[in-house]
Amino acid sequence: MNFTNSPYEPFMKQPTYHLPPEPTPAPKGSICEGCPYWRGLRCVTCFRAYLRSRASPDNGR
Repeated sequence: MNFTNSPYEPFMKQPTYHLPPEPTPAPKGSICEGCPYWRGLRCVTCFRAYLRSRASPDNGR
């Protein structure tokens, strides 16, 4: 059933299919390059390793 005489009405009745954007890879040379869990932020495992490396006693403090 059409509500108007518009030729675009059948097109507007079609369901929309939105695809999620492609995930961007981790920056080249970073710890997370090639990580399967990369979602734009470091995962917990990588972040813990980063914090451990910053808290090590031999980092010049």
